[in-house]
Amino acid sequence: MTPKEKKSTLTAEWLRKHMAYVPETGTFMWKVRGPGRTVGKVLGTEIWPGYIAMKVNNLKYYAHRLAWLYVHGEWPSGQLDHVDGNKANNAIANLRIATAAQNSAGRRSMRHVAPSRGVMPHGVGFVARIHFGGKRHYLGYFSTAEAAKEAYEAKAKEIHGEFAHQEPEKTASEGTWRGFKWSQTPEHGVTIHG
Repeated sequence: MTPKEKKSTLTAEWLRKHMAYVPETGTFMWKVRGPGRTVGKVLGTEIWPGYIAMKVNNLKYYAHRLAWLYVHGEWPSGQLDHVDGNKANNAIANLRIATAAQNSAGRRSMRHVAPSRGVMPHGVGFVARIHFGGKRHYLGYFSTAEAAKEAYEAKAKEIHGEFAHQEPEKTASEGTWRGFKWSQTPEHGVTIHG
């Protein structure tokens, strides 16, 4: 529960009386007319970095936290993780309680430095590493980005279980690193293009 939620007088009963929540889609709509309220209009605005927020009684709330309150009758006890990684998908089946470490384990990398999370170009190959327990752990040097990615994902699954970030299937033979484009071919290894 956030400090704002601790002080809030907003209850699940009030939400259910005044708003409709569609658990399959995660959308909210007003059920009762009032100042600035249009009955049936989908509520919420996407804010950085991809969450949906809305004003209720002149206070801004994140839609995923309101969804939890609406369905479970209480504010979430910790952070909420979006299972599919899509912060705008507030379907109740896509939300789960998580610790800060679990929530960050599933986060996509915000840095555009490598073919996938935990993989960095190094010389003519790639290094895989993972952070946990407040330390960086070296997983090894690999000749291909795919091999480094597999090592990272295996260790992430071992450490974080179901919360581990899994990259979507794609080829990891090109990308960007520190603003430079790179590519990898069997004949030439890694090439960084100016």
